[in-house]
Amino acid sequence: MNEGSHPPAVANERLPPAVRTLWRVGPALVAMVVAVVALVLAAATGEAWVAPAGGAGATLVFTAGWILADLHYRAWRWGLDEHRLETRHGVIVRTTQIVPRTRVQTLTTRTGPVDRRLGLTTVVVHTAGTHTPNLVIPHVGADAVARLQRELGG
Repeated sequence: MNEGSHPPAVANERLPPAVRTLWRVGPALVAMVVAVVALVLAAATGEAWVAPAGGAGATLVFTAGWILADLHYRAWRWGLDEHRLETRHGVIVRTTQIVPRTRVQTLTTRTGPVDRRLGLTTVVVHTAGTHTPNLVIPHVGADAVARLQRELGG
């Protein structure tokens, strides 16, 4: 490898398709709240324009959230080779994180109730000499978790 050149990307694994669904739930719930608040305000004030305006706002929130969740999902990649663990993500600002395998000290997992329902687990990687997580891979499947634990000694 020449000086100044970058190693080839190993982050070529996608997150499970259930992640896209998970990331779409938040905007859908916000859109429902916007619609309900608009209906309540329309009924309380007697202003007829409030309900359609709230419906339009809810539609906008839902559509934007749906599109952003899809873009975010498509941008997320992770990978592991004999030298490093790597993540790449971000729609507007692209972020690449690389942790050498030799620096991995602790591998922990987090699973909330929605994650459990969808069969997903978040993997948190800590490296030697730090107190904060150095790398997080959100919402991966059980096979990926087992592989990471096996290969990284978590």
